[in-house]
Amino acid sequence: MTNDDHTPFPNTPSHEQGSGLERHAPTKQAPRESKLFSLPRIVTTLAVIVLVVLVGRWFWPSSSYNPSLQDTARTYDPNAPTSGYSGNATNTHLLSPNWTSGIATAWRLPLNPEDKNATVFLYAEGSTLYVTFQSILGSSKAFTAQAYDLSGTEPRLLWDEKKQKSPFIDTSTFVVTDTDIVFNSIIIHKATGRLSHTPWENAKPVAFADGIVVTCDGIWTCKGWARDSSGWMQQWSSWTATQAFDNLSSDRITHPTSRVITDNETTSVLLPINTDQHPAQLIDPLTGVVTDLEDPASYNPEEPRDLLLARDGVVAYDDYTAFTFDAGGFLVGLQPASTGGRMTTNDGTAPSVADIQEFFSGSAPTWATATAKEVNRAKGEQCPILTVTPTDGGPSREVCPNDNNLNHTYVAYSPSDIRVSPGADVVFAQFDTLQRHDEDVFVDTRNGSSYVSEELNAAKNLTWVFDDLVVGIVDNSIVAFTPRSS
Repeated sequence: MTNDDHTPFPNTPSHEQGSGLERHAPTKQAPRESKLFSLPRIVTTLAVIVLVVLVGRWFWPSSSYNPSLQDTARTYDPNAPTSGYSGNATNTHLLSPNWTSGIATAWRLPLNPEDKNATVFLYAEGSTLYVTFQSILGSSKAFTAQAYDLSGTEPRLLWDEKKQKSPFIDTSTFVVTDTDIVFNSIIIHKATGRLSHTPWENAKPVAFADGIVVTCDGIWTCKGWARDSSGWMQQWSSWTATQAFDNLSSDRITHPTSRVITDNETTSVLLPINTDQHPAQLIDPLTGVVTDLEDPASYNPEEPRDLLLARDGVVAYDDYTAFTFDAGGFLVGLQPASTGGRMTTNDGTAPSVADIQEFFSGSAPTWATATAKEVNRAKGEQCPILTVTPTDGGPSREVCPNDNNLNHTYVAYSPSDIRVSPGADVVFAQFDTLQRHDEDVFVDTRNGSSYVSEELNAAKNLTWVFDDLVVGIVDNSIVAFTPRSS
């Protein structure tokens, strides 16, 4: 199929913006008058006070029973012994079956003990963990970049680089090239840790494709940059629709990690467009040509379509229809949209647009190990919470965390980074309990046993390194978790 067979929608950027805020003033109760002149009235008053206290404790429990407050309370020992890591140091994006033995803390790696609020970034590639943390102490802000080899029992430092009085470094958006990790104002050389400044400090990198780093300013301008022996050179600058950097969040189906799409003939980058105002846009990394995926004149911003990013195209869909676009932005497919309430496991593999079309038709997701589906439970029932169905035709497994090592009571399911072991004997996901929101749980689907760690629940920025090793930030340390039997 050639480009002559299709006509992309015209480009008409829109820059309308809006916001709203509604505030409610707190209400006050008038004080209650009391007159205590006689013994009967004293007795009556005391009885009323006791009754009010009892009723108050019934309807308004003390803060010690508030789950949101319990989430912030430390219920683990940060100095407890660690087990070290003794796993296989492989990452197939599946869970190790050894997680059925429970959760152990492999090691703890303190960062800057004096700075409790440092901004920490984690990125794993192979057996290497890249770490950055930016101090906020004093007037001299320091930026530290480190790399560790995690294949051994304990982490081994590969390099450690610092830059004093560094500019603001936004680690929420980054791009990884063959040699570097690229942020808004700093570039880290992966092999040596060498730090260098970027020429686009007021913009964020959004993709690396065909040797070009595409950056966007978060408003309505994107630029392309290429590097040669003399440094970085701007290749083009393009206007876009109003931008928003939140349209690549996990979609529960394709789990995208890159904005680059290619069909081996055409390569494009999905731009960070605010689809509440304008249809999604693609950009050619070599030329900067912007293509709308839908006609802006007929686009309804009140009913924006969700996006699924495939390795060779984009699917825009609503409750009724799925529109398939190729890497050039041409409409190549139209079909009813129905997921059947299914989510897919996060296996680190991107689907093709043909895979997504078959998924909408009811087929199993060939790019994922399994699908997960929430179970409509009758009132009063707590299990099962969801079912997991392996793509290879194996039997479906019910996820019913009956027992766990902390005696927590599961009340609901919260869709998240669902991972499974081969055959779906073990499932990792986040569940809500009466004790906390979004609890990281490993469930043995064969008997319902589940395993929880308070220290793991306290971890932020969870990053999977191996099938049997996940790391996160707890307080001011990098903490690694592994199966108890490893």
